[in-house]
Amino acid sequence: MAYPDWVLKHKKPGMYVQKKDEDTYRIYRGHSERRPGKAYPVLVTDEYIGTITREAGLVRTPVNIKGAILVKRFGGFFVLLALCHSLAEGLSLKYGNQSLFLDACMRVLYGYSSMLLYESDWMSEHYPGLTFPVGTELESEAARIATGMVSTLDKRFGMERRQVLSSAGCLYRVWINNRWVTSSTAPVAAITERYGLTWELG
Repeated sequence: MAYPDWVLKHKKPGMYVQKKDEDTYRIYRGHSERRPGKAYPVLVTDEYIGTITREAGLVRTPVNIKGAILVKRFGGFFVLLALCHSLAEGLSLKYGNQSLFLDACMRVLYGYSSMLLYESDWMSEHYPGLTFPVGTELESEAARIATGMVSTLDKRFGMERRQVLSSAGCLYRVWINNRWVTSSTAPVAAITERYGLTWELG
């Protein structure tokens, strides 16, 4: 569907609009998710932003925040999980959980692993209930796996590996008004387009 220019100038990546009448559109922030039994991703509304009118432009709806807000790093881990999913599954089968994989992820993203990093990252929601760092008997294995993951990133992104991880590090998951939402994907727009990345949870 083609939208008027006065609507498109307010529509940013991660937003969608619905027509109310010829002079008014409603604008939302949302994302797509894979759902069991659905052949195609389902559009999930994260936030009602407000209305766009021909005369007034964007009129934002005041945000009413209820309860605590929690922010977790998301993008970096999501890139690693997308590229190294088979590795994660293999390590889980071998060791019984995802501790070794996540320890290696933290080494790649942050240089070391700790409970603070784990709990501050989306990995603690994706694979909850683990303890870090791994024991001394597994440290060398975690370091070896991290080196292999860096090689995988280099094959995918080449000289732009650090730039991709830096950009992805600007993407967060936020617990607000009793639900998780993904922060604006604007900081990752360039790498999303260049490498065909997706930030959909499934």
